[in-house]
Amino acid sequence: MAYIDKRMSELKSNCIACGRSGKKMNKEHLFPKWLIHKTKTYKTKIRWHEGKKIPGLVATLPICEECNTLFGAELESPVAQIFDCLENEKGISDFEAELLIRWLWKMEGMFWIVNHPNGVYSEKYSLKERVLNPIDEVRSKLVLAISIIQTIDFGFEDLPMGIDSVTEIDGIFVSGVFSQIAIMVTLDCFNDLIPNNFSTYNLEENMDEKNTSKIFFPKKGFIDCTEAVGITKIFSAKLSLAHDKQAMEHFDNLENNLE
Repeated sequence: MAYIDKRMSELKSNCIACGRSGKKMNKEHLFPKWLIHKTKTYKTKIRWHEGKKIPGLVATLPICEECNTLFGAELESPVAQIFDCLENEKGISDFEAELLIRWLWKMEGMFWIVNHPNGVYSEKYSLKERVLNPIDEVRSKLVLAISIIQTIDFGFEDLPMGIDSVTEIDGIFVSGVFSQIAIMVTLDCFNDLIPNNFSTYNLEENMDEKNTSKIFFPKKGFIDCTEAVGITKIFSAKLSLAHDKQAMEHFDNLENNLE
């Protein structure tokens, strides 16, 4: 993604989703409330701007009421149901796989905004456009990798909830462990870097929102949440580097062609 500097004050007055100002504003939680309740992470602190740590329920960004409503209806509500389907081994459809990817990109984008308050998310589209519109031509190159956690270590007061991807340039790869599910979104050319704990699904070339057939049934690939978090972090570091390297090569080629 390419970034353009802008004043820090704009982050407080502009909607983080559509970039507009002058709209009636609301607050969007970095981690959605339904996920915080599911994982019981009410008091758990997460990484915030400049290394600060604050409780997940306090971590919010400015969003206009219109975008907040759309995010809730078109992403958060259906994805909460998708989590229930996965945790109950009911499987998901191709369209639900896309929704899950766009939901992950939404959180990844919000984390980027937190860590780059003086930058613009992308020159190509707003965060709203990226996560609410159907995925573009890259769709058939995307792999959704999911693993269900067999047991939760009840020695902890909460369940896993965190992003593990650490890309700086690439906007595709994102990973994390949430509740009883470990998830990765990668390009298909990096299939060999996905650990065997995960089941993988390559999205169809074209999306059919009306096709509700359940076709992806991820396996229980982790014994417990500790194993899931540890392995996901290790392989996320490798996949982040691989995606960033490819993204950098792509940008270099574009610049060379313009010269």
